[in-house]
Formats: sequence, structure tokens, C-alpha cells
Amino acid sequence: MSFKKIALAGSVAATLMATTAYASVIDRPFFQVLGVVVVWGGTDFDENAGTAPVVSDFVLLTPASGTAGADLISGDVYSVVTGSLDPISDSGTAADGTAVFDPVTGETTGGTFTDGGTAGVLDAADTLTAFGIDAATDISGGLVGSHNSSFYVASNAAFDIFAQSSNVVATGDFLTDGLDDSNISFAMAVTPSGDDGLAFGASAQDPSTGGTGVVTTIDSLDDISTQAKVFDGGRKTAATPGALAAQSVRFDSVYTLDSDTATAGTQGYDLSMGVGTLQADVTYTVFVP
Repeated sequence: MSFKKIALAGSVAATLMATTAYASVIDRPFFQVLGVVVVWGGTDFDENAGTAPVVSDFVLLTPASGTAGADLISGDVYSVVTGSLDPISDSGTAADGTAVFDPVTGETTGGTFTDGGTAGVLDAADTLTAFGIDAATDISGGLVGSHNSSFYVASNAAFDIFAQSSNVVATGDFLTDGLDDSNISFAMAVTPSGDDGLAFGASAQDPSTGGTGVVTTIDSLDDISTQAKVFDGGRKTAATPGALAAQSVRFDSVYTLDSDTATAGTQGYDLSMGVGTLQADVTYTVFVP
């Protein structure tokens, strides 16, 4: 083959290589699930026509650790009376269905009390039968009921809860005697399952496991006069497949009037304290662990 023919053959080969095309298809499936905490309870106070159950917090755990989650729903969840789906009152004590409110203790006979007005609060709509008295009969701690309230949480990830008390107001003799947020004791607990008119928890687990759970060192509202952690979570509430309520647990809070903060434990009301009111607002916020 002459040089001319060799060059011609090389030119044809180069042309064939240059015009050859390779077809490609590019695809990229992508799935993302963020940490989500769903909180449900009431829509407002009972006096404001609050209803339950309603989800009013849908929180993404996307911000930095140690900060509040990003809530997609404007507005707030209101607690309900523990053991029910009744919205709490804005001017009365939330007494759960198992609590017995009775202003008289140690009576020898009689003393049947009927709580006919605002639950857990002594008022003119209540009735009381005559009762026998001895040296142990008293009208003290039983005159003031505990406030028992709850909200419900479902999550696909671990979470923390912070709380802060505010708007502490005392009136009457309670104001004169200097009662404040230190006189309202506080305790929190987690109920993994139950039925308060809507069954919950059948597919849930206690989110405390893996964390320290409820922070027991916080035992009165003055401990949360500035925002502080009250629950340290370690895992998601959802344990097995199920609907939202089935994957929810209940957070229960109990507040009690403590007449003597200098004495260990909660000291109940005594007639010597006179008359008055003491109230506060407590705000719970879901945080990223």
C-alpha cells in the first residue's frame, strides 16, 4: 500500500470514530424523611370554646441541636384535663377523672361532698352533708385540689421538651403573704398508652428510654422561671406501624399548691393562709436533642 493509500484509510477510520454516538439515561431517585414531632390536645381554654382532639403543633427537628424545633402550624396546643379530652379552664383547677376533691378530712361521720360546680374548685354550686368531728378532723389540704393536665406527642425521632412559667399572679391573702411560683409544685410523667375518649399508644413506646426522661430536679415553677429542660428524650414514640393516635404517648403534668417551701415535700393549704388565688402560665416547647 502506498503512503497515499495509507493516509486515506486512516482518514476514513478517524471519521467513523468521530461520528459514533453513545446514548445515556440519567436518573436519581431521592427520598427524605425529617425528624417530626406531632403534638395534639385542645384548641383553646374551655371558656373560649376550646375543642379536642386537634393537632396544633407539627414540629420539624431541623434546627441546630439544643434549639426549638420548626413548627409548621401557627398557633398553640392547649392542655386537656388528664384522663379526658376536656380542654383545661383558664380560671379553674383541672381535676382528672380519678381525683377525689373533698374539702373535709378525718370526719367521723357524714361529710359527703358533691363537686357540682367547677371541677376541683370549691364554689357555691357544690354541696356538703353534715359531718362528725374529732381531734383529727380538718379542713386543710383537701380544700385546694391539684391541677392535672396533659398533652399528647407522636414522633419518628428522639426529642426534648423545655418549659417556662410566666404571668404568675397572686391575689388576696396569698399576695399579702408573698406566695409566688415557688409555691406551685410541679411533677411530670409519661403515660405510654390509654384511652381518654380516643385510644392512644397501641403502637407507641416510652420515648424516655435512651435519655434521662423526666427531669425530676425541677419540682416547682420557680425552677422554670426561665426556659429549662423538663424532658430528655432518647428515642421516637412510634414503635410499630399504626395511625397517629396509636403512635402517641401522653405527657402528664401535676401542679399542687405548696404552702411551705422551706419544708421538704409539698405542704398543703391551711386555714391560717386565708383566702386568695395563685395562678401561672406554663409553656412547653419541643426542642432538638
